[in-house]
Amino acid sequence: MHPKVPPLILMPAGQHIPLGQRIPNSIHAVSVSLPTMADVIGYEEKRPEVLDKIQSGYPRFVTHPFLLKIETYWKSLFDSPNSRIWLTSSEKIARSLQTHLGDERSKYLSHGGISGVRLPEDETPNQKAKLYLQHIGGLLSSRQAEDYLASNGIEQFSEKEERYQGDSEVLIKSILAPDLGNPSPDSILLANSGMNAFFAAYQAINKIQSAYGKKSWIKLGWLYTDTMRILDKLRPEGADNVNHYDIFDLDALEATLAQRPNDFAGIITETPTNPLVQTIDLKRVREIADRYGAFLIIDPTMNSIANIDVSPYADVIVTSLTKYVGYEGDTIAGSICVAERCPEKETLISETQNHLEPVYQGDLDRLAHLAQDYHQCISTINSSTEAVAQFLSSHGKVDHVYWALQDNSKNNYRKLARNSTAVGSMISFDLKGNLAGFYDNLALAKGPSFGMKSTIACPYIYLAHYDSLQEDSGLAYLSRAGVSPELIRLSIGTEPTTEIIEALENALGKA
Repeated sequence: MHPKVPPLILMPAGQHIPLGQRIPNSIHAVSVSLPTMADVIGYEEKRPEVLDKIQSGYPRFVTHPFLLKIETYWKSLFDSPNSRIWLTSSEKIARSLQTHLGDERSKYLSHGGISGVRLPEDETPNQKAKLYLQHIGGLLSSRQAEDYLASNGIEQFSEKEERYQGDSEVLIKSILAPDLGNPSPDSILLANSGMNAFFAAYQAINKIQSAYGKKSWIKLGWLYTDTMRILDKLRPEGADNVNHYDIFDLDALEATLAQRPNDFAGIITETPTNPLVQTIDLKRVREIADRYGAFLIIDPTMNSIANIDVSPYADVIVTSLTKYVGYEGDTIAGSICVAERCPEKETLISETQNHLEPVYQGDLDRLAHLAQDYHQCISTINSSTEAVAQFLSSHGKVDHVYWALQDNSKNNYRKLARNSTAVGSMISFDLKGNLAGFYDNLALAKGPSFGMKSTIACPYIYLAHYDSLQEDSGLAYLSRAGVSPELIRLSIGTEPTTEIIEALENALGKA
C-alpha cells in the first residue's frame, strides 16, 4: 500500500547523516539516522541491507550493542548457546516477564547485579518478550550494561561524558517541581523511561479503582503507540476500553461516561497530542472526570512541562524526560507527578512505586547534568518554531500544518502556555507533493524521537504504525484518527532558524 520507493542507496556524503549512524554521535544515543524513505521502509520490513547498517536505535525498540555483548557472554557463562537472553532492568521485571510469557521453558538468570530471562530460539515467545519489554520500558540500561562490561573485563571504555557530581535525584526533582505545580518532593517519582512512568501509574490506578469495580479506560485522542498497547494488551481482565479520537467532541466523551457511569477507572490523554499537536479543553475534561470518579492522567511530553502547565487539571502527570530535559538525545528516563488534589494520593504513590523501575545511577547523573540547562535549550527552540510554522503554512507544497497555535486549538493551548513564546518544538505537516522526493532531499537529521537540540524529522506513520499502511482496515483506522499516512513530524532544534528553513525549502522544491 505504500508508494514505490527507489533502490536502497545512501545519499552523497556531506549532505545527510549516513544510514544507521547514531543521533547524536554517542554510544548512548536514542535516535538513529534513516535518511531516505527506502531506508525507513527497509528498516520496518527488516531488510538485511538496512538492518546491517543500523548501529543502534531508540533503546526500547532496538537492543543496544552493549546488551548484545552481554547476551553473547552469558550464553557462554551459562552454557546455553542455542538460546535468546533478554536482559532486564531489574529482577522484578525479569520475574514479571516470565509471568507474562507463561512459558515453562523460560529461566531466570542473574550475574554481577543484573538479571535476565533465557528463552529457547523460538520466534513466538521471543517476539512476545521483546514487545512486553518495549511497552513497559523493561530493558537493561545501556549505561548499566557499559559498567557491567567494564567491571567484568569484557570491554574497556576510555570515552568520558559529563555527569552531575552531587545528589542527582534531588537536583532533578528541584528543577522539575516548578514545572509540575510545585508539589512535595515525594509526589515526584523518577522512572527509567516515559513508558515505564505511564505503566507504573496505570497499574497503580487499576489497583485502586478495581476495589470499586472500575476496570476500563478511555483513550482520549490518538495516543502514542506504546501507550495504546499497554492499555490494550495489559488491561485488567474484563476491561472494555474506549477509543475517543476526537478531542474536540467532549459532549461525546461525557455521553460515553454517562452510559457507563461506574465502569471507567481513568482517562488518559496527551496535551498536545502526538502527532497532530492538538490541545484539548482540559478544564472541561477535568470536570467530566470528577463527575464520574475517573482518574485523569495527562502526558504533556510533546511540548514539555516547561512550556505548558497542566498541573491544575491532572491527577497524575506522566512525561518522558528523554525529550527536552535530556536534550542531547543520549539519556532515557521519565517522571510521574501525583497531584495534591488526587484522590487517595498516598496510596497511589505507594502503588506506583511497586511498578516503577528506578533510573540507573549513571543515567540519573547524566540527566541531572543536562537538566541544569534544559530551560535555556527550550527557550532557544521556542524562538524558531513559530517562524518555521509560518514558513510551512505559506508554502505551496504544504497542505496542512499542525503546531501549538493551529487555529482549531490555539485558544486551548494559550490557556496552558506559560508565556506567549512557549510553543514547543513540534510541527507536523502534510505534503501536496511526493513524500520520498521531499524526505530523501531533506538535509536535516532524520529518525525517531524529538525534543532534542538537533532538529529531527520523520515520516511518523511509517515509523510508528507501518502495519496500518499495509491493509485497508489499517488505512481506515488512520482515517478515523484524522492522520494522513504521509504526515511528516518535525521537531525543531537549536540550529539557526534560517538554516532550518533553508533545508526545508530546498527539500520542498523536490517534493
